[in-house]
Amino acid sequence: MKTYKMHKLIITRFEYHEKNIFCGIYFDASNHPLDIMVEKEMPNENPYPNEGIFVGKVSKILPGQGAFVRLSPDVSGYLPLKTNQDFYYVRKIGKKECLQPEDEILVQIRKQPIKTKEMVLDNELAFHSDHLILVTDSQTISVSSKLKKSEKEHFRNLLEQKFPNMESFGFVVRTNAINIDDEQLLDEAVSLYEEYQHVITHAKTRVCYECIKKGRNKIEELLRTLNPEITEIETDDPKIFSSLSDVVERQLFLPFKNRLKFYEDESYPLYKLYGMETVLDNATKPVAWLNSGANLIIEQVEAMTVVDVNSSKQITKKESNAFEINVEAAKEIALQLRLRNISGIIIVDFINMKSQKHKSALLSILKEETKYDPCKVTVLDYTKLGLIEITREKRYPSLKEVLTLR
Repeated sequence: MKTYKMHKLIITRFEYHEKNIFCGIYFDASNHPLDIMVEKEMPNENPYPNEGIFVGKVSKILPGQGAFVRLSPDVSGYLPLKTNQDFYYVRKIGKKECLQPEDEILVQIRKQPIKTKEMVLDNELAFHSDHLILVTDSQTISVSSKLKKSEKEHFRNLLEQKFPNMESFGFVVRTNAINIDDEQLLDEAVSLYEEYQHVITHAKTRVCYECIKKGRNKIEELLRTLNPEITEIETDDPKIFSSLSDVVERQLFLPFKNRLKFYEDESYPLYKLYGMETVLDNATKPVAWLNSGANLIIEQVEAMTVVDVNSSKQITKKESNAFEINVEAAKEIALQLRLRNISGIIIVDFINMKSQKHKSALLSILKEETKYDPCKVTVLDYTKLGLIEITREKRYPSLKEVLTLR
């Protein structure tokens, strides 16, 4: 069984090492954890979620780099600056056409703050539906690369006929658009266009720091990552269950409606039933054990993560034995990257092998095992020292960062 095949999602709140956390863990059919999501608060309680659109005030400009924009007197974000950049001005200060301090502009939250870094903002706005994304400052129709050439051409023609004069916006067609009829897709496109026009038209009447459009529900983001074959989504928290119940009423998530369960045994909490504390403990320890008795030493530092494959008491004099342990380690590394949400540069020191055939095979296995990661993973190659370089996209703070932040 592949480690990426999810069976159930258990989602709840509990106290972990004196911290109240919101935690979702994906399990396979044997109740082995496959992925972990941890927040310090209920997702819907975050006043500045991703995709939220605000009237922000420019506080400082770094020429050629970016600008700091306040979303409230105490909260600010970083807006990268590019050449030939257009802004939606709510209020313009002075007569200069370029962006100035104290200008009030529309910005959208792209990334949450991580450690000392502020949240990342964007002046190009995106409006999402189940099967489409409308993006501003674009005049193109992009279609998922997973669709066939004929399907891509069909969607482009369909939207171009409906919107022949796209001067300030474009569309991105999701892979799942192939599952609905043309009429429904066009209805979504029109709805997104109307929402976009409403935001732009009414922004002029809004006050500084006002939220123009609420961000995406984290519960919805969780459900988007689920395998359609998942059998259970279970919680024992009434607020979480209510949020889940609302989301699964949407057409995109209707298949999950009958799989939603509410756990009611107050004498034995859900997090204890599934050993969620132990899962978090194991995912934050520097050592991950393999079935063979070998282990991984995982060290996360500021600049990168280093993984050492330790044969422990295993006999590795034979080339074939070393290869077998390395293959087992490669599969576990792919899993640990997801569980710990490790991103950035990852350097792996596998057990030394002389066979070029085994080295190539190990690299292929590692690429295959990381292919189904929800974050983009790139397995590069061996360095001159025989180490394997990996990069993983950073979307959220690592599990270690979330659980150690006060």
